[in-house]
Amino acid sequence: MENLLTVLVAQYRPDGAALRRTLASLVLQDTRDFSVVLADDGSSQNFFAESTAYLAAHGITEVQAVALPQNGGTVCNVLNGLQKVASRWVLTISPGDYLYDEGTLRWWLERLQADQPRVAFGRQAYYTPVPEPIPVPGETPFDRTPYDPAHYDAAAIKRNLLLYDDGISGCGMVYERDLLAEALQTMAGQVRLAEDFALRLFAVQGIRITRYDRLTSWYEYGGGVSTDEAARRRMAAEWRAMVELLHRQYPRDRTVRLAYAYFFNDRHKSRLVRGVIGRLVVPQNAPFKKAQRAWQPPTNGEAAQLQQIYATAAQP
Repeated sequence: MENLLTVLVAQYRPDGAALRRTLASLVLQDTRDFSVVLADDGSSQNFFAESTAYLAAHGITEVQAVALPQNGGTVCNVLNGLQKVASRWVLTISPGDYLYDEGTLRWWLERLQADQPRVAFGRQAYYTPVPEPIPVPGETPFDRTPYDPAHYDAAAIKRNLLLYDDGISGCGMVYERDLLAEALQTMAGQVRLAEDFALRLFAVQGIRITRYDRLTSWYEYGGGVSTDEAARRRMAAEWRAMVELLHRQYPRDRTVRLAYAYFFNDRHKSRLVRGVIGRLVVPQNAPFKKAQRAWQPPTNGEAAQLQQIYATAAQP
């Protein structure tokens, strides 16, 4: 029977040990009803041979590898990897991030068959790897309430994603393969590093984003394209590019117009005018913004689950 789910490992200049742990979190799964695609973004060393051999030694044989000839950015890398995905759904992850526990993929398969989501996310457990791997505070999004299946609020989701900087981490996201491919094709050439900005496109398109409350992934805090300070500046530029793209694609959408006015209100305007526009679009004294600034994210995840991944990776 053809697998319903593919785990797409998107890598660029991967650290061998971190990649091994990511693959170990796949090895630990209590099902083998999934495929794997290793997608590399033009690295000088892609570890394909080692990764494929390691997975095969543990009974994971439906593995394909594909590499861009030169670095093209995460959007192009994931899009290139999707060419090798034959399943309906794909879960995206990168070296240093892990599936949460041994039952994660079995649980995902049950939910995919029961609910048929187009795009879905669970909870993340944040961790830092040094001086030793430990869970730390962290979670996205801040406001999970509009994604409540019983009280889904598409307008609030679009506002939160486009105006209030309340995004969803791409770590461990599950998408319909064709839906993600279409979004990334639209983004390619304009957005390079943030494949998860596809979620913001989905919000504008009115595509339902399904929330689950199970822990599904470990997210390495402090080492990715969104947690390093210099990288955060690059991501801000990526978001401006995405806003421009949305404005061209959906010029009549009110939230898109507001996002464009907010993020591009510094051109040929006085400081007073810029300040008035910014505060009108995103009031900094609004209850949401006050709560967002004051929020202390939870520490999720059991350290024993994280340690098991490390221990498994250390074995032959």
